Amino acid sequence: MTAKRRIADDDAPFPDGPVAAPDGFHRLHPLTPFLRGWVIVAAFAATVGRNLAEDVTPRVIGLTLIFLIPAAGTYGYCAWRFTRYRIERDGLRLDTGLLVRRTRYVRLDRLQSVDIVQPLLARMAGLAILRLDLAGRERRERSDSDGGDSGSDLRYLSIGHAHRLRAELLATAAGLARDVGEAPHHPLAEVPPRRLIAAIALSPAPWAALFGAAAIATPSLLTGTLAGVLGAIPLLGWLWHTTFRIFAAGYPYAVSESPDGLRIDSGLLERAHATVPPGRVQAISIGEPMLWRPCGWVTIRMNVAGGGPSVLLPVARRDEALELIGKLLPGVDVAAVELARPPRRAALLAPIHWRVLSCGADDVVFVARHGLLRRHTDLIPHGKVQSIRLVANPLARVLRLADVHLDTTGGPVRVRAGLRDGAEALRIVAAQAERSRLGRRAGVPDRWMT
Repeated sequence: MTAKRRIADDDAPFPDGPVAAPDGFHRLHPLTPFLRGWVIVAAFAATVGRNLAEDVTPRVIGLTLIFLIPAAGTYGYCAWRFTRYRIERDGLRLDTGLLVRRTRYVRLDRLQSVDIVQPLLARMAGLAILRLDLAGRERRERSDSDGGDSGSDLRYLSIGHAHRLRAELLATAAGLARDVGEAPHHPLAEVPPRRLIAAIALSPAPWAALFGAAAIATPSLLTGTLAGVLGAIPLLGWLWHTTFRIFAAGYPYAVSESPDGLRIDSGLLERAHATVPPGRVQAISIGEPMLWRPCGWVTIRMNVAGGGPSVLLPVARRDEALELIGKLLPGVDVAAVELARPPRRAALLAPIHWRVLSCGADDVVFVARHGLLRRHTDLIPHGKVQSIRLVANPLARVLRLADVHLDTTGGPVRVRAGLRDGAEALRIVAAQAERSRLGRRAGVPDRWMT
């Protein structure tokens, strides 16, 4: 009975997973040509169609579609027909190309993350993109050769097969059996929709865009002209960018932990299932906008080695944020780190916000605070510091002040202890260099499941 059921599933027109060839290779989902061909049609409409807008007639549109649709379909079919992949002992082999055959070999020990992304159209068809982020040099070479495109992405797979393939890749990368299945996960935090809507409403950017568009468009409406209305369109686009787009990216939003690492599921229109491997978080920033402080809300951003999601939580209660950071960086208690302000002469360079500047360190992390209207508390584990810089402009040198920068991988978090006394800055640099050396020696390798 089981064998008959398997044969029936394999003979289905659109099976949940691709059927392997005798040599072990798989193909992408049969609906892939339609989705890839649609991209060609949309790109043509957005470029050539805009330039020929004055000469467009129904006849021109019909003749264009007669030639464009078969060409787009042929491209999509060829891209699907000559793309295949196979999981090997220590990597993923991906063959592509019609005229020029190209073979990529993705080493699983170089994987930074394995994510599942569902754009809106693919989500409607029940498909997904499996995105593989590589480490260091391999990632740069891939981006350079593909013009920044993700050359190792598998687009498109059925959503069920994408989850199974991700679990198989993660298990192989961890040295486990391929058929162990999806790793269990434990929820850590989620963003309620009401809180997200309230946080967007308490942000100044949407209101600035709304009042700016009204100020530009109202005189034109009163005088019967359209110039002001057209001028308000960019502000209306910014309003959409700062309201609905943020809501669509932040709801639903859930963070959970698993042996594979930190999992982030987000997106209303475009669903994303990201996995951040253990130890890949390099620095964290807790942001506190002024209008959020009475509610006790914060936002958390992070730097991830090799790339990955930069937002850990779009909005959360402060106690939730500190608890999540404690789970993400064991042994870290941000509230317990004693922070010191710069000397009073720093007010000559920062007369308003010098009292907000502060920094401190414990045995695990270095913490720096800055910002008046939007307060930031940045923290970086000692073992993640890649370089330390002491910077002082001519005026700061006259006042015997200096900034200390702690550099890590690229991302939104920039750790800086600003306007410190010159002698104190030298002590911070020397002490932090020793802490970083000891932190790297005591830290575990940034590898899967270790």
